[in-house]
Amino acid sequence: MKMAILMSDGCASISVSAALEAFNMANALYCHSRQLDEPLFELFTASPDGNAVPCTGGLQLVPQYSLADLPPADLVMVPGYMFNVLRVLPTLDNLYDWLRRVHAQGSALASLCTGAFINAEAGLLDGRQATTHWAFAGQFARRYPKVQLHAERTLTEDGHVYCSGGANSGGDLLLHLIRKYGSPQLAADCGKHLLIDGTQQTQLPYASASFKKQHGDGDILNVQLWLERHLHESIVIEQLAEQFNIGQRHLIRRFKDATGHTPIHYLQNLRLERARLLLESSDSAFDQITLQVGYDDHNSFRRLFKQRVGLTPSEYRKKFQCLMPLGALQ
Repeated sequence: MKMAILMSDGCASISVSAALEAFNMANALYCHSRQLDEPLFELFTASPDGNAVPCTGGLQLVPQYSLADLPPADLVMVPGYMFNVLRVLPTLDNLYDWLRRVHAQGSALASLCTGAFINAEAGLLDGRQATTHWAFAGQFARRYPKVQLHAERTLTEDGHVYCSGGANSGGDLLLHLIRKYGSPQLAADCGKHLLIDGTQQTQLPYASASFKKQHGDGDILNVQLWLERHLHESIVIEQLAEQFNIGQRHLIRRFKDATGHTPIHYLQNLRLERARLLLESSDSAFDQITLQVGYDDHNSFRRLFKQRVGLTPSEYRKKFQCLMPLGALQ
């Protein structure tokens, strides 16, 4: 199987190197197990003009081909760009045209992390299911409303178009491709050698809530700051509206216009973020944490936590606890 791994200015070098390492590992294990010399995956690298490209972190990658000279590929992999992605989008018109052409000719497409923006910009994700790094999900959804975004998922597959979520979940996609185009056993062996679990199906445990404050509504900003200071208390929206001398319906509308959330949803996010921090940085029992973040009903907050974070509190603590003193975070 012929696989082309793209690179262009500003891409994340880890996307390119991770793909090369994973598929080379698959080739090594495949050849060893079958006593063969011919690899399963034939790998090519290419940049738009064939020249070396500067990547994130100051590294420079040298491709084998330009797009014009690249041999036909069964699958084309688009790297991630992390925080560069919105800056580089206007510079890649030639790449979009090329991706549309090779996909129409039968090449499957895969994107790592924010590489989904590249395929979406080319119109190749319209009407399809997709995912991307959770931190860019809001921008992606606004920019590409025709795409069926599932930002909570680590990978998607829709009509030979594949996407992965945040950086490390690219490993899940690489194993998925090895499983699909190689075998389940080969993917399992690669996972063991590369120390990639491949079972994480959601980005929710890694996603932080957004608390938008640069919106220009001073009254709502004051409400937000008050909620942060008093989230451990019992808060009733009607009383909150009276305190700030804003009608309840008017407060809800203005708050949502400013932050993107209703006051109740925003308060839930604040409490969940505080609970996550306490689970990561203390050994307090979850029942105690529940009270510290303003909930009386431990069971209902536990259900909310699992629903919104994707893990139970105990699973989350096991995965992320570092037991740093809280003072170290201040």
